[in-house]
Amino acid sequence: MVKSLTLDSCKGILANSSTEAIVNLAFDHVTQIYNTRFGVVISQGAFADLVVCLTEFSKNLKFQKKSLAAIETLKSTVPKMLNTPECPLSHKAGSLSNGINHDVPVTRVATRQSQEEQFWFPVLFAFHDVLMTGDDLEVRSQALNYLFDTLIKYGGDFPLDFWDILWRQLLYPIFMVLRSKSEMSKIQNHEDLSVWLSTTMIQALRNMITLFTHYFDSLEYMLDRFLDLLALCICQENDTIARIGSNCLQQLILQNVTKFQPPHWTKIVSSFVELFDRTTAHQLFSAATSSSDSSYVSEGDASRKRADTTTSNHLPITDSPTEETPSSSTQASLKMDNATLSRDNTDETADSHSPNRVSSLPSTQPSSAPSELEDYRPQSSLQQQPVVVTAARRRFFNKIISRCILQLLMIETVNELFSNDAVYAEIPSSELLRLMSLLKSSYSFAKRFNNNKELRMRLWREGFMKQPPNLLKQESGSAATYVNILVRMYHDEGEERRRSRADTEAALIPYVIPLACKLLPAILIIAPQTLCRHHP
Repeated sequence: MVKSLTLDSCKGILANSSTEAIVNLAFDHVTQIYNTRFGVVISQGAFADLVVCLTEFSKNLKFQKKSLAAIETLKSTVPKMLNTPECPLSHKAGSLSNGINHDVPVTRVATRQSQEEQFWFPVLFAFHDVLMTGDDLEVRSQALNYLFDTLIKYGGDFPLDFWDILWRQLLYPIFMVLRSKSEMSKIQNHEDLSVWLSTTMIQALRNMITLFTHYFDSLEYMLDRFLDLLALCICQENDTIARIGSNCLQQLILQNVTKFQPPHWTKIVSSFVELFDRTTAHQLFSAATSSSDSSYVSEGDASRKRADTTTSNHLPITDSPTEETPSSSTQASLKMDNATLSRDNTDETADSHSPNRVSSLPSTQPSSAPSELEDYRPQSSLQQQPVVVTAARRRFFNKIISRCILQLLMIETVNELFSNDAVYAEIPSSELLRLMSLLKSSYSFAKRFNNNKELRMRLWREGFMKQPPNLLKQESGSAATYVNILVRMYHDEGEERRRSRADTEAALIPYVIPLACKLLPAILIIAPQTLCRHHP
């Protein structure tokens, strides 16, 4: 009778009922069974059905009071389950064999599922189901909190196999919307997706970091999975999601920095290697269509250039799930109109918090100024003719620009994270030097593009941006971070750093001397003009 009620009445009537009297009556019946016959429900193998019934109540949009009551009942199911003798997970389960509670019928249902799958999974999946498909924001928020509260409070007893099940079926699917637009239809129907992304999903990501930190000893074998998840968030065109992903990556490292061993650091740096590669705008050298640019690609990039095409499908930057038409929200999010990649605007989102910001240069430069610091804006006598850019090509351009912005974010992340004393002290020198090689490659790429004035002018004329693009912030930011960290390593007298002194010198000395020779003349030229501008 119990199983029939939960399946037929709850699933068939309550989920779609718009009659308050029916919903109230049915909920009262279910609550009575829950309070008085909970042990019978478990012994008859109907526990999962009862949980499904409460889940459907929780997703009833029309009667929020009943939805909140149902989600609270779901929460209370956990301690009630653990204190019910009929439940194998209960500490009192052993009392059944000692002659206690003989009046309670105990009929075990044969199953191949583990005890965790029979009892923990239905409850946890119920929270996940409400979180992903519920219509009411308050109910979804409660489901999210209860899901992770339950995992943190009781997850210490979960075997590794069960953690794998939870990752595949509950945790990672929360973020699948970031991987494919087709997943959007599986989320709420009445709530705007952008609201879900900016509230529920971001809080879920932060909770994931808290969960990993709390159960580091049990979940450290999943470190690469968590890093992949954070990389998925960082490589979004949506600036908010990308920055939250970067922040969570920093928190993951900072909160566990003393627990990491060399194999962990190898995985972390390998994740940065992938992130730098995915956010490097290699297509800048092939985006212009007026002539071939193969001569501007280094030998190391030749194979990658051959693999790149001028179609947006080959750029591994994930489309923002809330992306609209290229002429509206896309350009706004990428600051196209405000020249995100131009040094003329130093307040762009991608670099607004960077400690290595470069001041805007004056609009006029002496003729003796080095070519690297020339004014990249077109002469006033040049008139840009109206350019017709197709929607597909604009999307392709926007993806390239998004890569450039994300590369700045990665440089900023490395600078903030590995300038931290605790992180710097723990990371092995070999891995830190491997990380520095990424900054050097980023600097070389940006410098090569900045020196190619012909290519930048062609991109401007073809409508890539509203002014000739440049990567001056990437060039200066990567160089400053590279030098700062290597100089710190060079002067570090710690035993581990001294053992790698030769490698540090090999990375630093050949780079710093030529760089200083190039920068000093430019500083001498810029300084008087800066003084005149700030001190009239």
